[in-house]
Amino acid sequence: MSYQAIARKYRPERFDEVVGQTHVTGTLRAALAKDKLSHAYLFSGPRGCGKTTVARLLAKAINCQTNREGDPCGTCETCVAIAKGSYLDVLEIDAASNTGVDNIRELKEMAQYSPSEGSSRVFIIDEVHMLSKGAFNALLKILEEPPKRVFFFFATTEPNKIPRTILSRCQRFDFRLLTRDELGAHMLRLSKAEGIVLEETGLRLLVSLAEGSVRDGLSLLDQVIAGCDGTISEETVVSAFGLVRSQLFLELNEAIIGKDAARALRLVEDISSAGQSLDAFARGVVSNFRNLMLLKIDQELGGMVDLPPEQVEQLALQAVNFSEQDLLALIDRSAQHFERIHRSTQPRIMLEASLVEYCRFESRVLLSDLANRLEALGGSAPAPSGGGGGRFAAPAPRSNPSAGGGSGMQASAPRPAAPSQPRPVAAAQVTPAAGDTVPGWTQLINNLMSVKPALAACLMEGLPSLEADENRLTIAFEEDKKFKVNMVKADIPEVEKAASAQFGRPIKVELLLGSQGQAHQVKEEIRREVAPTAREELTKACAKDEALGDLVDTLGGEPLPADDRDKWTKDNN
Repeated sequence: MSYQAIARKYRPERFDEVVGQTHVTGTLRAALAKDKLSHAYLFSGPRGCGKTTVARLLAKAINCQTNREGDPCGTCETCVAIAKGSYLDVLEIDAASNTGVDNIRELKEMAQYSPSEGSSRVFIIDEVHMLSKGAFNALLKILEEPPKRVFFFFATTEPNKIPRTILSRCQRFDFRLLTRDELGAHMLRLSKAEGIVLEETGLRLLVSLAEGSVRDGLSLLDQVIAGCDGTISEETVVSAFGLVRSQLFLELNEAIIGKDAARALRLVEDISSAGQSLDAFARGVVSNFRNLMLLKIDQELGGMVDLPPEQVEQLALQAVNFSEQDLLALIDRSAQHFERIHRSTQPRIMLEASLVEYCRFESRVLLSDLANRLEALGGSAPAPSGGGGGRFAAPAPRSNPSAGGGSGMQASAPRPAAPSQPRPVAAAQVTPAAGDTVPGWTQLINNLMSVKPALAACLMEGLPSLEADENRLTIAFEEDKKFKVNMVKADIPEVEKAASAQFGRPIKVELLLGSQGQAHQVKEEIRREVAPTAREELTKACAKDEALGDLVDTLGGEPLPADDRDKWTKDNN
């Protein structure tokens, strides 16, 4: 038998046949045409994207007997010999199995000799990052002073492991993974050359499995061709690799929307009975929630979903039943579950437990929304007020299945026309910290916090004293606060302006270093007044509003993360 793998059979013979790396091949062809090649090149990038292939093409072009505008002819004796690996002046070395100093010393000795057949000697070192520290040191000298007509081409998937002394002596080219369209067109072209009908559904699945790697894609294609009858469909690929049908994830979404845990568990039984990978299904659940999130944000993002158009449409309809907040939470939980299932000795039990959790998942709603919903139903709970109402979230109560599609998700809840907004703290609301030696000091810091937060933070460390007769405000800092004193010095005019406005007369500010600073307890009290955390804002608001406090306690409300609060504020302004 003389069968040759597709990846080898259709290896590029010209630079323009290399798929998806024109930023590399274009530069190299220009350098060849102008005879301005460097003596050392580093080709870095993910596996299977053409690094070694380009290195061989470049070796051919350098030694080709009939070089045509930077491209090797591919037919002369030199090109044919290099392709077969029998050309004495082109040596390929696998650094993974030749990592030692002695191996590099042998290479250095070989490099000293003149080319035996061609015009130049080329050394291609694959996975160069695997060389030992001593081997890199031995290689460094020859890279600094290379013999004439000797070239080094290095290929690696981990350039970060290569010493900077080596990197600085090479011209580096970063290869990239192919896009779905590039890889799909390439695989379709080679399938036609092999006389194979590659259906769109089968092509989509193969491209998804390859994840942008040409070599991986062609290896997968090779494997499917070996077991097909001339046509490759989605079912062909699923059967060949024991994959999970994408339709199962749509059924899982229906089970989650309907809160039907029994239906979700039957899916696990079906997958297990078919001998399919539970691990692969758990991984696919993460991608499924990600696809829902894309379509929830914007249905125009459907092009980023690796599913047939009709399934994308069905997924878009399902996405309506989820909120963005819920999908973000589900992605996070499913990713954690996948890691647990992947490591578990009882993956089925862990998978079943995770699916039940998704079906019992409770949506998150904003307290401001919930309060307005209660008011609309005639409840007595007021809208959250004070320090940050409307910026906190709690699990939503179970919704009536007849309302909003029965999913219990945030999308089914009526959204108020004008959500309550956090009220800014007025000047009179700032309570002086206990132990303040200067009445109005806390308010002064609060005023500066809105315009110069870094300056206000530094002033919290100081102990103030105001000499009324001389209109002078003295601020004392401890010896180790010199850096903060310097920061305040740079903004003395700003402090004096704010102090004059606060105390109603011209104030001069003087800084002292080495004296007693502000007590820690007082600093904390000031900070809680002028820069409270989200939790402190919630606690303060609950203390002022008994109904709000009862609501938060009952529902277990928690402050939203800062990014979510900012997004909520932006969406509702």
